Amino acid sequence: MRRAVQMKFAVVVVMTLAWAGLRAQQPAPPANPQPAAQPNPLEDWKPDMLHSIEVLPKDITPDALMKLMKEWNASLNVDCVFCHKGQIGKPWSTYDFTDGTKKRHEVARLMVKSTAGLNEAFKDLGEADEPVKVTCATCHRRSRHPEITPPAAAPKPEKPEK
Repeated sequence: MRRAVQMKFAVVVVMTLAWAGLRAQQPAPPANPQPAAQPNPLEDWKPDMLHSIEVLPKDITPDALMKLMKEWNASLNVDCVFCHKGQIGKPWSTYDFTDGTKKRHEVARLMVKSTAGLNEAFKDLGEADEPVKVTCATCHRRSRHPEITPPAAAPKPEKPEK
């Protein structure tokens, strides 16, 4: 019996040493892996590079356009490929931003016109320092499809008995 215990102990020691040896041979992972740098699509920006701009100002700056696109991405919780042709993880230089054949382009244009119209109608509402403003996030709230039914009503507090 004692011999069997000694053999099991020896096997465990040998396996542990073998495992430790294998671990020592593997290269250590980098301490802080850095994601691959995404090329900056604005480096070679020229005004004539804007195509299919129908509802945004024709003189929009690259920084303003990128800020707006990021706001839309956050409001709907989507990536660029939701509206544009490209592959997630690929450089922006491989995207086809000029292709407006995705139906979402037309939907986005309609939504931009709608929010602009609502903001024009609401311009005199609210306070001077805090005007009423409708954005994509007003309805979408980080969802591609906004809820169309109201949430359940909160329970009414019970009236105390007399």
